[in-house]
Amino acid sequence: MRSWPDDKKTQFPVLKKHLIILIFILPAIVIFSVVAYHYNFIQDDAYISYRYVANFLKGDGLVYNIGERVEGITNFGWTVYLVLWGAIGADYIFISRLTGFIFGTGIIVLSFFLGSWFFSGRNKWYAFLPAYLLGINLSLAYWSPAGLETAAFAFLFLWSIYLYLRQNRLLILSLVLGVFIRPEGALTAGLLLIVEAVLERRFPRFTFGCTLAALAMSLPMVIFKLFYYGSILPNSFYAKTGFDWQQLISGLEYAGRFLQHYPFYALGLLIPLIFIKKMSQDIRAIWLVTVLYILYVVLVGGDVLKVHRFFIPLLGLLAVLSVYSVAWVLRKIPFKTQYLLGGAITLVFMLLSCQLPRAFIKLYHEKEMGLTGSMAHLARSIKKSDDRDFSVALSTIGIFGYELVGHRIIDMVGLTDSVIAKHPQKPFEGLETTWKERKYNAEYVLKQRPEYIVFSTGTKPSAPAERALLLYRPFIDAYRITGWLYQPAPSIPVVVTSAAYKKVHAMTGEIIPTLSVEYVQTYKQGLDFYAAGDCPKTIEYLSRTQELAPDVFNPNLMYHIAFCYSKMNKKEQCLRLLNYILEQDSLVYLAHKDLYLYEKVYGDTLKAAVHRDWLMKLVPWSVPSFDAFVKMQMEQNRK
Repeated sequence: MRSWPDDKKTQFPVLKKHLIILIFILPAIVIFSVVAYHYNFIQDDAYISYRYVANFLKGDGLVYNIGERVEGITNFGWTVYLVLWGAIGADYIFISRLTGFIFGTGIIVLSFFLGSWFFSGRNKWYAFLPAYLLGINLSLAYWSPAGLETAAFAFLFLWSIYLYLRQNRLLILSLVLGVFIRPEGALTAGLLLIVEAVLERRFPRFTFGCTLAALAMSLPMVIFKLFYYGSILPNSFYAKTGFDWQQLISGLEYAGRFLQHYPFYALGLLIPLIFIKKMSQDIRAIWLVTVLYILYVVLVGGDVLKVHRFFIPLLGLLAVLSVYSVAWVLRKIPFKTQYLLGGAITLVFMLLSCQLPRAFIKLYHEKEMGLTGSMAHLARSIKKSDDRDFSVALSTIGIFGYELVGHRIIDMVGLTDSVIAKHPQKPFEGLETTWKERKYNAEYVLKQRPEYIVFSTGTKPSAPAERALLLYRPFIDAYRITGWLYQPAPSIPVVVTSAAYKKVHAMTGEIIPTLSVEYVQTYKQGLDFYAAGDCPKTIEYLSRTQELAPDVFNPNLMYHIAFCYSKMNKKEQCLRLLNYILEQDSLVYLAHKDLYLYEKVYGDTLKAAVHRDWLMKLVPWSVPSFDAFVKMQMEQNRK
C-alpha cells in the first residue's frame, strides 16, 4: 500500500520517538476535556447496563429482571467490564464515565497517528489537524463520558482500520474486543473483508485470517450467551429489526442531519471520489470503509438517540479524509501558502464543528437531563409511597429501572422483554408515531397486570406501545392517574407533576382491543392542544373523542376538558364536570384536588374538608403543597 505525497511507503511513527510531537495535540485534548465537562451527564440508556451490573453484584445474575434471562443490552462486554470493577468495590458508574472519557481522548490521539500514516516529510504538519477537528467536535465530547460504550467501540473501530492499513495482526485483538463491546464489532470485520477484496482484487487473505482467529477467540462469549440467554444476538436486535420505507427515510434524515452539522466532512467523501484513481490505496480503503458504514447507518434507520451517536466511530476517518482532501486540493500551491491556507481552512472547519451543531445538541442535552431527572424522581416517589413488591410497565426504562432494582420492570418496547421483542402484536393500522421502537404487545402487558404504567410524556400517550393500551377498555377502566409534585431544578421556580397510571380497580372482562384507532389518535391530538395551551381546540378534540366511544368513562379526558373550562372562566361547566367525574369514580385525585382548592377558597369548608380527606387517602404526600397553595390564594383574595 502506498501513501500520498511520498512515493516511498511511510512507516508508522513509534510512540517513543514521537512523545514530544504528541505535546502539540495537548490543546486539542484540553478543548475536548472542557467541552465534555460542560455537558457532564449520564445518558438514560446507560442505566440499563447499570441495572444488569447491580443485579449481578447482588447475586441475582446478569439479568434485568430477577429470574428473567434476557440480554436486553447491546454492550455485553462493556457491562461485564463494569461488573469487574463493581466486584472490587469501585463505583462502576464513575468508572464507566471515566473510561468513556479516556477512550474519547484515545480517539483524538489515534487520529493523529492515523494522519501520520498519510503525511510525512514537509507535509507531516497535516497529521495534527484531524486531532484538532476531533478535539472540538461537540458530538464526541457529548457521548464520551455519558456512561455508554460509544467512545470505547469507536476507538476499537478506528484502531481496527489503522491496524488493517499496517497489516498488523493485532487486528485480531481489536476485532475480538470490538465484538465483545458491541455486536457491530462483527460489522467491522465484514467491512474490512469487502475493502480488501475490492481494492486488492483477490481473496482477502489477511482480513479473513484475522477474522477467523477473532471468531475462534470469541467463541467462549458466544457459547455463554447461547446457554445463558438462549440466543447469540441481544434481545434488542429482535425488538428493533425490521425494514420499511419509513426506516430508510429515517436513516437518510439521520445521515443528512449529521452532514448538515458537519458539512466539511462531505468534502472528505466527495473529493476522494472525484480523484479516486489518483488517490493512494490506503485512502481508497478508509474512504470505502466510511461510505459502507454510512450506508449501514442509513439502512438501519439511524439511531433513536439523536446526537449523531452512530457516527462517532467514523469521526476519526472523516477527519483524516477531510484533511487529506484539503491537502490534495492545495498540493500544487507553494509550501508557505499551502501552510497558511491549510491552517485557515482547518480553523474554519473547527469553528463550524463548534457552532453548527451547538443549538441542536443543547436542545437534546436539556431534554435528556429533564428526562432522567423526572424519571428518577418518579421512581423514587413511587418506591417511597408504596412498600409493596410492585411492578411497573413503561417505555423509557433507563434510570427509572435502575432506581427500582429488585422490582419487575416491563419494557413496553421490548428491549429487555423477549415476549414483546419476539412476539409483538400485529401493528394497528394508523397507530403511527415518530418513535423508532415500533414493536409492542399491549395485550401481553395488560395480562401482566402491572401495578403502575408510566408514559414517557406524563399522561399523554406518545410511543406506539403507549397508544395501543388505549385501545383496551380494561386499561381505561382499571388505571387512574396518580402524581407527585416535582421541581425540575432549584433555579426553576416552576413545580410540575410527575404522573403515573396506577391500577386501582380490578381488571374485568376480556383483554381485547375494542376501541378504535381514531379514538386514540383524536385523544392524543386533544392532549397535544392542551400541552400547547389551546383550550378551545382541546375541548373540541376531546369532546370528539368522547363521541367516538360514548359508553367509555375516561376520567383523564374529562378532567382536561374541565380544566380548560376553568381556564376559560366557565366555572359552572368546570364544577359540573368535576363533580360528575367523582360521581362515576371517587378515586380520581385530580378532580378532588381542584374541588378542594375551589371550595376552600370560595368558602364551603365542609365540602373542602371532604375532598381533602380523599386527597389524604389518594396522594397524602401532596396535601401539604395543596394546603400551602390554598392559603396563598386566600391571602391574595383578601387583598
